[in-house]
Amino acid sequence: MTKRLRHFLVPLDGSRLAEVVVPTAYDLAAACDARITLLHIIEHDAPATVHGEPHLDNVETADAYLAAVAHREQRTGVPTTTHVHTNPAHDVARAIGEHAEELGVDLIVLATHGRGGLRGLLFGRIAQQVLHHTATPVLLIRPVEGEAAPTLRRGPIVVPLDGTPAAEAALPLAQALAAATGTHLHLVRVVPTVQTLTTGRDPAATFTPIATAALLDLEETAARDYLAEVADRGTGGIPTTTEVRRGEVAAELAAAVTDSEAGLVVMATHGRAGISGHLAGSVATRLLSRLDRPLVLTGADGR
Repeated sequence: MTKRLRHFLVPLDGSRLAEVVVPTAYDLAAACDARITLLHIIEHDAPATVHGEPHLDNVETADAYLAAVAHREQRTGVPTTTHVHTNPAHDVARAIGEHAEELGVDLIVLATHGRGGLRGLLFGRIAQQVLHHTATPVLLIRPVEGEAAPTLRRGPIVVPLDGTPAAEAALPLAQALAAATGTHLHLVRVVPTVQTLTTGRDPAATFTPIATAALLDLEETAARDYLAEVADRGTGGIPTTTEVRRGEVAAELAAAVTDSEAGLVVMATHGRAGISGHLAGSVATRLLSRLDRPLVLTGADGR
């Protein structure tokens, strides 16, 4: 049975930078017949400004701000509630995660920049910590300076796979999103080349390039068979295409997204204990830096 997405949580800090997620969140909620909760966390010892704009440091101002955002988006018809966390939080990410669990939301929507500069390891401090504090899937949107907030593209949903059950945990969520948006899945696996292995300082590629090349060619064949098997196994009745690419993983995944005109990328992390593994660690970070469309991360348990 296809997973249902009924409730989205959109944390906002009052800045235009954080609001970059709003059009996509509402587009996707409308497609999923979902409702939205707009959330603001009152921070303990908050700075006077956030990204050069006045910080929402009191309940009245925050309530008015969230109400204005909800009113602006009422044309979408998406049911919207607002909530201000009034007890000043020392840990904003933990508070977001706790609200996601308490409200039973199906998706958290975050910009990859926010208070403190959300950059660095795994999309920055707040996004990284939110992923650590909740098993709820997180949709990440990277703001592009000087460009308008993006709306949802109606292309296929790319699902990167690496041959492991952990990576396949992204499939139920991807199926749900594809069913809601009326699109298909595009399963992608990247097999390195000798050159990209050498760049990564793999000793075997450096000292036995011919043998390594032969092994990688066999891996490419196995990857094609694997993706065909996943598609044949069934993807919730969603039409599915497959593709094997060769080269550096993040760069080739980004190229696959562009070439397929994808609307979303959905991939699995490896649980609350930390973001690690072939796809979910540094690859996700490098991939997001190349994307101009949303990346959805879900736990390896499929939540």
